[in-house]
Amino acid sequence: MSSGKPQSQFDNFDDDDLEDDLDDLDEDEETFKEELIFDLEALVHAWQDDAPDNNYYLDTRNGSVKLVHQNLYDLKQLTDEIEKHKERYLYLPKPGPNQLKDDLRDFQNTVEYKSLQPILDMALVSPHPLAGFNKVLSSHPEELARLKEFRESRVRLRIKQWFEANSLTNRWDEQI
Repeated sequence: MSSGKPQSQFDNFDDDDLEDDLDDLDEDEETFKEELIFDLEALVHAWQDDAPDNNYYLDTRNGSVKLVHQNLYDLKQLTDEIEKHKERYLYLPKPGPNQLKDDLRDFQNTVEYKSLQPILDMALVSPHPLAGFNKVLSSHPEELARLKEFRESRVRLRIKQWFEANSLTNRWDEQI
């Protein structure tokens, strides 16, 4: 029998507020997604930088790329910030030791000028294969431009895969 009065203090609890709160969270997340922009050029540069003294971190809150190098003026402050907010900063991995050579070899297979193949083979085994490729292709500006585009597309693909591995895809897909 119901007397119209609540049986306990929780009988009149309005759980519709939970749906409103979830809607508010979705709106906040959408706003966050829309406002978040990262510097793709800096990200590509960091990804290609194989200098052993340079380390890069991605700030997942504002999309900036932070360089950590022992000669930086504000090194202590920056490293303290990264240590303090470990969940916010993600280390950008260095390119693998054979990654550049593999990319250059793949690009070499697409070069239309067969007369360049033996020279590119020599550049590939030189101590600085990228500089060698750039020098060889400097007499063919269209191929040099294609090399730059090829390398950047490879880096973008690797960045996209790294984003997916770090659950960042829903935030930056449209920029990559």
